[in-house]
Amino acid sequence: MNPHTKKQLKWLLWMTIIMAIGLIIFKYIPMAIYGKDILFDASSHIVWTSFGLYVIWFFIDQKKSWRIPYFIFAGAVLIIMGIQRIISKNHNELGVMLGLAIAVLAIIIPRWKEFKKGVKF
Repeated sequence: MNPHTKKQLKWLLWMTIIMAIGLIIFKYIPMAIYGKDILFDASSHIVWTSFGLYVIWFFIDQKKSWRIPYFIFAGAVLIIMGIQRIISKNHNELGVMLGLAIAVLAIIIPRWKEFKKGVKF
């Protein structure tokens, strides 16, 4: 296994751990306190969809011409899913935003050194 693949697997492992911790804190603990019918708990659908999109990103990242279209696609998927979660009354805006915040932080934290240098397309 090449070093870049090992690094990617390490990022995925840390991202999964951070996502799980975030969901425990912002989804399952509030649900245990306030009941399962609350709307402000973090959306696990957003978190795990972000995870799947990020895993696919490792394949897209190889072709620079696919990066911007993939970001547009991923953004559209997350927006549609967020709107669907709100319309179906499974979450409110806070729950969707919490799910998105957990996903973004879980992606950024393991790669903090790279993000400090700036995001390049």
